[in-house]
Amino acid sequence: MVMRSDKRENSVYLSLGTNLGDRLAYLKDGIARLQVLSTQDIELSNIYESQPWGNELLNYFLNCVVHIRTNLQPHQLLIKTQGIEREMGRDRKSRGKGYQNRVIDIDILTHGNATVDSNGLTIPHPLIARRRFVLLPLSDLAPELILPYSSESIRKSLSTCEDSLTCTKFDSL
Repeated sequence: MVMRSDKRENSVYLSLGTNLGDRLAYLKDGIARLQVLSTQDIELSNIYESQPWGNELLNYFLNCVVHIRTNLQPHQLLIKTQGIEREMGRDRKSRGKGYQNRVIDIDILTHGNATVDSNGLTIPHPLIARRRFVLLPLSDLAPELILPYSSESIRKSLSTCEDSLTCTKFDSL
């Protein structure tokens, strides 16, 4: 495992997605649960509705990105976000089984300037630049953010993203 982080309060971007039931209610619930982990008020992107990525047979998703500040280290935050997913009814991660419908999915996109590469966690999230449904809401909050190992801003990554799946602004909370 490779990890680099510091012990100060960290700026963290998380991606949330849901494609079952009352999707807007699930996003609101997930955001409220994440607020408990943040030392400041959460910043919220626009909400986008997107075609399912990786399995066209799934329901359409609602997606957003939140910005939190937290003293939790990356693996501590992963444990907390996975706990929120379980509490909200998420049975399991899709790992190795293909993508599935889900009540809530919370991905850690960035964690300050940390880079993590372990079996259960990779930061920055390795698929950010390939997913329009992540880049659009992330660009709402941090268009000039440059990820570790990249020389491009989120705005530039969005302009060159090859993901052609539909992703349109939905509504605001």
